[in-house]
Amino acid sequence: MFRQLKKKKPITGHSIDLKISMSESASIWQQAQEQSNTLARYNAYLNRLSVATLLPWLEDFISSESVSQPSIGLTEDSLSSVLELVNGTAIQLGKHRLILIPADDIESEEFIVPQEWVDIPSWMGDYYLAVGVNLDGDEEDCWIRLWGFATHQQIKNKGEYDVNLRSYSLKLDQLIQDFTVMPMTFGIQQRETVHPLSPLSAGEANKLIQNLGNSEIYSPRLRSQVPFEKWAALLENDQWRQQLYDCRMGVVVELVTETAMEATTKKEPVNLRQWLHNLAQETQKAIADGWGNLEDLWQEPELSPVRGKSPMVFAPRGPQAAIASTIRLLESDRPDLRFYAIGMLGEIGQGNSEVIEVLTQFLRNEPDKETRKQAALSLGKVDPGNAAAAIQQAKLINLGMQLQEHQVALIVAIMPQTHDKFQVFVEVRSQKETKLPENLELSVISTSGEVIKNLKVKSRIGDDRQPIDDSIQLRSFSPPSGSHFRIRVALNEVSITEDFMV
Repeated sequence: MFRQLKKKKPITGHSIDLKISMSESASIWQQAQEQSNTLARYNAYLNRLSVATLLPWLEDFISSESVSQPSIGLTEDSLSSVLELVNGTAIQLGKHRLILIPADDIESEEFIVPQEWVDIPSWMGDYYLAVGVNLDGDEEDCWIRLWGFATHQQIKNKGEYDVNLRSYSLKLDQLIQDFTVMPMTFGIQQRETVHPLSPLSAGEANKLIQNLGNSEIYSPRLRSQVPFEKWAALLENDQWRQQLYDCRMGVVVELVTETAMEATTKKEPVNLRQWLHNLAQETQKAIADGWGNLEDLWQEPELSPVRGKSPMVFAPRGPQAAIASTIRLLESDRPDLRFYAIGMLGEIGQGNSEVIEVLTQFLRNEPDKETRKQAALSLGKVDPGNAAAAIQQAKLINLGMQLQEHQVALIVAIMPQTHDKFQVFVEVRSQKETKLPENLELSVISTSGEVIKNLKVKSRIGDDRQPIDDSIQLRSFSPPSGSHFRIRVALNEVSITEDFMV
């Protein structure tokens, strides 16, 4: 398929050149004809050619790693719809996502990444590969060059954003050229937090499809009259993106109504019982649906909620000494200090038998409900799978311009009670020092849409008319086994609903 022109294994500080198999280029060019115009066909050709050349090298490169073989993971139609609209191809490496971005300028000094691959939550990758394609020589002298790679965090934090091109760019000398570094970082968080996209109605989507479905519009992604948020929401929806592609290919499409869209996009409810027991399949589903640890979502270490101000504690050096010092704080008469210590033990006591015993005793004897909850959450961190342990998961929510770019998380905690019963705690919290806007409403509703009695709360304002709440939470409740319910976060006329079952 290819012949490597330099070294088979990457050398630090040097790019890698891979020979293109021109025997396959004709069939790849035929595949690229499934696009609407010259620019899209050329873009598809560069991407497909680069993938076909890269995959064998990538398979060989990661063969010694415990990672499944690389794959695109898209149907032909889905791949064509992406390449019609954006430069780049996503390659899956087990749990890791590599975004290949080819360019035919082999002398370029910049790595340019379309914004879609960086700021659409379901599109973004862990690693971004800069590929130069040389097609100027004869059939024996056509090749691709791997300049290096960057992580999502690098691109978001160090990339230069161009509002006109809707892209991020890095200088080539900012890329990591030693490819052996990549597998060494597998398992380390490489993604920066991005805002969830604002909801797009079916009516808005239909209008965009009609306006951008003309194949003479070579770069619909750069239409300044279409805000990136709306364009991104259109692309993220597989059905809408496919409709836009079909429309640009001259296929008559039936536009989707609001009712039909509700039916096609309705998600399966989160199964809290399986979530609590951390079953692998349900855990992966939760991750795919945007649920995760609050600390990971906001990219900064943070203890579980602490009431009031956290006291300053200077723990002695060494993990065991720190644990002993923190356990002594539990003897304090101050509830806030005990609460803080319980949270700290969850951070430093992983697998420690003394910590597990202390937390278990607190669950049995502590009269304060919030402290018991904190103990159960900490127990879940230090002894996963413990029958008395609780779990807390969070999801970033976006109510569009209503929240004025503030990051807000919906937090759900589940704490076992007696056999087959558990308590559910629900909270909405703002990030850092920001306050929740006035009248942000958190409620539990039935599947018929009725608010369940006493399970509704709103954020407040003070006498100076300024917001005063950085979080709001509902009283805990114990749903019957087998029941369904919904959690709704609403502000003015905009709302987001998450479905759950027990």
